[in-house]
Amino acid sequence: MVKKMNKRGFIKELIKETKLPEEKCVIINDCMEEYFIIGRTNKEKTISLLMEKLNYDYEKADEIYNIASKIISTSIKDKIIHPFKSQD
Repeated sequence: MVKKMNKRGFIKELIKETKLPEEKCVIINDCMEEYFIIGRTNKEKTISLLMEKLNYDYEKADEIYNIASKIISTSIKDKIIHPFKSQD
């Protein structure tokens, strides 16, 4: 789990979880920032964008989306549960 979830921390966690190179994880981050994470249509739009930018099939793009979403939701949940915990 990333202690400080900023853009850099998110990309580092993506690299760790997906085993993809940093360049691809930066593209994944950009795609995730394009649409709000909540919502079925936004999920599909993000997956389509991942497919377009990274030349992945639907299954691979969906897998990447789910990993990225898990990282984000875990970070948010941790911040809600421990609002005063140091993020450094």
